[in-house]
Amino acid sequence: MAWQRVASFSEIGVDGVLGADVNGTPVALYRLSNEVFATSGICTHALALLSDGFVEDGRIECPLHQGQFDIRSGKALCAPVTEDLRTFAVKLEGDDIFIDMERPAASAPAVANAAANRKAEGGVRVAENGDQADIGAIAAVNGDPELSLTKRYVWPAEGLTRIPDWVYTDQTIYEREIERIFHGRTWNYVALECEVPKVGDFIRSNVGPTPVVVVRADDGSINVVENRCSHRAAEFCRELSGNVKEFVCPYHQWSYDLQGNLAGVPFRRGVNGKGGMPADFNNAEHGLRRLNVTTHRGVVFASYLHDMESFQDYLGPEVLKEFEATFDGRKPRLLGYYRHTLPGNWKLYHENLKDPYHATLLHTFLVTFGLLVAGNRSLMLADATGRHGVMASAKSERKSVSSDAKKEMRAYRDGMTLAEPRFMDFVEEFDSPWSVTMATIWPNLIIQREMNTLGVRQIIPTGPHEFIMKWTMFGFEGDDEEMTRHRLRQGNLMGPAGFLGLEDNEAIKFVQDGMQHVPGGQHLVKLDPAVAAGSSDSLISEASIRAMYRHWRAEMGL
Repeated sequence: MAWQRVASFSEIGVDGVLGADVNGTPVALYRLSNEVFATSGICTHALALLSDGFVEDGRIECPLHQGQFDIRSGKALCAPVTEDLRTFAVKLEGDDIFIDMERPAASAPAVANAAANRKAEGGVRVAENGDQADIGAIAAVNGDPELSLTKRYVWPAEGLTRIPDWVYTDQTIYEREIERIFHGRTWNYVALECEVPKVGDFIRSNVGPTPVVVVRADDGSINVVENRCSHRAAEFCRELSGNVKEFVCPYHQWSYDLQGNLAGVPFRRGVNGKGGMPADFNNAEHGLRRLNVTTHRGVVFASYLHDMESFQDYLGPEVLKEFEATFDGRKPRLLGYYRHTLPGNWKLYHENLKDPYHATLLHTFLVTFGLLVAGNRSLMLADATGRHGVMASAKSERKSVSSDAKKEMRAYRDGMTLAEPRFMDFVEEFDSPWSVTMATIWPNLIIQREMNTLGVRQIIPTGPHEFIMKWTMFGFEGDDEEMTRHRLRQGNLMGPAGFLGLEDNEAIKFVQDGMQHVPGGQHLVKLDPAVAAGSSDSLISEASIRAMYRHWRAEMGL
C-alpha cells in the first residue's frame, strides 16, 4: 500500500481534528498550525472516536475517558490510557492530504508543502535524526520491563535530598506502587472492629484502589474479601455498610457465604438438560479472593501476602509503643466519618505528617494555641525501615513561646482567642508524654491523637494525581456523655473543613499543581542534614521523609 488521498487540508480547522476511513480503518487527522499529523482514529483504552475529542497544545483528549495522547508521536500521556496510538506518515500536495498506512510518522521523509497560505518549507513535521535515535533506544528499553524502569526513571545523583517529580506524577510508577506496595508485603488498614461488631455486619473498604469487603463471619472471625464476583467481576457489594446473611451478586445472583465461599449458582445444571455449568464445576474453586487478616487492639489490617510477619514486628517496637498508647486496651466506639477527595499524590499525605517544618509555619491554630510549636518538646520518629513514623509534641502554654520563635512562625496570631474555651481542654488519659501524636502506618493509615480527639485516616489512591481520604472518628466504650461531647467538640480541629485539615489539603493541591504545570523538576528535602534519614528530635527536619523514600526506592526497585 502506498500514498492515499484521505482529505483536504481546508477541511480541518486550525487546532482541529477530522475523522477519516481508510480501507475500513478509522484514522484521525490533526492540524497544528500549518502541519498535519495522522494517528489511529480509535482510543487504545476504549472504543471511542478520537475525531470527537478535544485538541489542545499538541494533544488529543479522548471524549470518553479523557485520556490524552501526543498528536505527533501517538504517545499515551495520562491515565487511563497506557498504550500508544499508531501513527501514519503524511504528505501534502496542494490542498490534498495523503497518508501511507504502512509507514509510521517517525519514518516519513520531509515533504514540501505547496498549499496556499503556508510556508514554502512547511509540511508535516517528521522526526529529526536525534528523535529517531531516541525512539529506537526507548523501544529497546521497553522490551524489558525491569530494564525499562531503571533506565527511564533515574534518581537524582544527590541521593535522598532530592525527589524527582515522576515519583508523584507518572502512571507507570503508580501502577507499580499498587503491585509492589499495596498488594505487596504490607499490612493495610481496612476497618475498626467496632464497625463490624455482630455476625453478618460488613463495611466496604479498600486496599490501595482495590475495593474489599470487611465482614464478621458466623464463627466470629473477621474476613476481608475482594469486592469482585468470581463470575463476571461485578462489585457484588453496593452498600457502604450493613448486615447480611450472605452476599448476592446483583448481576447473575451468584451467592457467597460470610467467609467468601461460593454458595449458590442459579441454573448451575441448566434447564431441561441444556445449558448450565460444566459437570466438573466445583464451587470450592470459585469463591471470592480472601486476604490475609490480622487485628490488634480493635484495629483490622489485611494483606495480599499470606506469609506476612506479625503486625507487632511490622511496626517495630518504637512505633508499636505509640500505636498502643492510643489503642490502649479500651474498646473503640465509632463516632462518625468524614470522606473527601484530594487532588494530589497519595504519598504527599505521608510526607505532610513526616514534615513538622510546615506545621509551625502553615497552621495558625496549631501554633497560636500551643499544640505544635517550634521549641516545644517534640519528636519526629521513624522506624528502622523508614516506612512508619510518628510526629509528636507536648502542648505548651502561649506565654512560653519565645518572641524569636513568634517572628519565625508567620502563622502565629498573638491576639487570637476562642469563643469556646473548653475547646482546648486536655484530659490526660493516655500513658504518653505527648499531647499530640500523628502516626503514619505504611502504606495507608494515619492515627491521629490531637489532645482528646481520636481518629484514623485511610488513604485510598485512585491514580497518581488523586486520592480519597476516609476519616473514622472514635472514642472508647467507657466514655461518659461529657467525654464523648468533648471528643466531638475537639473533632472540629480535623476533617476536610477542620481548623487544621483545610490548610493541609490546599497545600497538597498546590504541590501537585506545581509538578503538573511545570513538570520535570525535583523536590528539595535537605532540612536537618545531621540526620541522614530517620528519627529527629527537631521540628525543623525532613529526615523522616528521606527515610520513607529510602524504603520506597527499595520496594520499587528504583
